[in-house]
Amino acid sequence: MTAAHIYGLLFILLLVEGIGIPGIPFEPVFWAAGYLIEHGQMSFWGAVLVGTAGNLLGNLLGYWLGARPARGLLDKLTRSCIGPEAMERVSFWFRRYGPAVVVVSRWFGLIRTPAIVCAAPLGMDALSYTLYSAIGAFTWTLAWQYASWRGAHYFLKWWYSYRELGDWKGKVFLGSLVLVVLGAVIYLYRRKKK
Repeated sequence: MTAAHIYGLLFILLLVEGIGIPGIPFEPVFWAAGYLIEHGQMSFWGAVLVGTAGNLLGNLLGYWLGARPARGLLDKLTRSCIGPEAMERVSFWFRRYGPAVVVVSRWFGLIRTPAIVCAAPLGMDALSYTLYSAIGAFTWTLAWQYASWRGAHYFLKWWYSYRELGDWKGKVFLGSLVLVVLGAVIYLYRRKKK
């Protein structure tokens, strides 16, 4: 894949994710972009801007759909996928904190979709939504892309060190270390999820 493919995928996936559709696997495209940035084949700021533009456009489509043609369908899908308690929570947060909810919800999957599709019905005007959504999309995309880029840097640094080890004992040791760390991360993630 070339940088143009990754830019296109980044835009499309973040647009779809920005609409509020849960479960979109956007992480691999960030990782691929981080890898290409590390190799000088992509621009960090280019990836951030393309991702932000896609995500913001998706957020605006979600806002429009929540306000207009698909309101009933979105209500039904959102309530069945996320649950009425999340919808009530978002409504409470909008009343209490106002437009800042749009920025904060960008970081939390559970309230992201309700915040996108409920902003218009809960009375948030399009200009305020666009401004706060742009801030949320930019900061979220910047953080993900930076973490993916730096993660690629350290992973590749480790990988090249691993490849330089000529004997099988060093490779077995490093492989075992990686498995132990990966196992610990998975264990902690599952424990936290419960």
